[in-house]
Amino acid sequence: MATFAKPENALKRAEELIHVGQKQAALQALHDLITSKRYRSWQKPLERIMMKYVELCVDLRKGRFAKDGLIQYRIVCQQVNVSSLEEVIKHFMQLSNEKAEQARNQAQALEDALDVEDLEADKRPEDLMLSYVSGEKGKDRSDREHVTPWFKFLWETYRTVLEILRNNSKLEALYAVSYSICVPLHPVYILFTHDMAFHLAVPFCVHNQ
Repeated sequence: MATFAKPENALKRAEELIHVGQKQAALQALHDLITSKRYRSWQKPLERIMMKYVELCVDLRKGRFAKDGLIQYRIVCQQVNVSSLEEVIKHFMQLSNEKAEQARNQAQALEDALDVEDLEADKRPEDLMLSYVSGEKGKDRSDREHVTPWFKFLWETYRTVLEILRNNSKLEALYAVSYSICVPLHPVYILFTHDMAFHLAVPFCVHNQ
């Protein structure tokens, strides 16, 4: 575990690692700092570190890391600067939403391209038979490969946020905002995924109301 004299040094090291394509190592460096007992009092550099941390968590789809980091940051913030935790969580949710939307758009573009190819290509009988037997259309395959992983992560993001914010009087306002976003997402899950886990999104939200 790397140790840093100042939080800013950890951020600098993480940015160096990102620059050479080592995002996982950068995430681990920031995780080590955030979970260290040396930094249990809030200071402004920690907010910048958390912003970069959640960006890496989203890029790498590391929900467990995100939850661990946010729990630690809640401990640091909740007595002195709840607004900082709010800004980090909003950033986390925004990034997750953007990635899910980007994946959906990419899948739609791929589906459109496949439709054009199907129109232009002469299908062999064996290709048609294989397609029939497999029962998997281009859209289904595209959704599974591109859309579903990101919508799973998005669902996990809101689940994490609600767990972190619940049962804390100082965070009730932010919890209410997160809950109000979570419920309308349910039809989106149904539309863009075939995973029954997503149908638990609204019951989970209601349970945590």
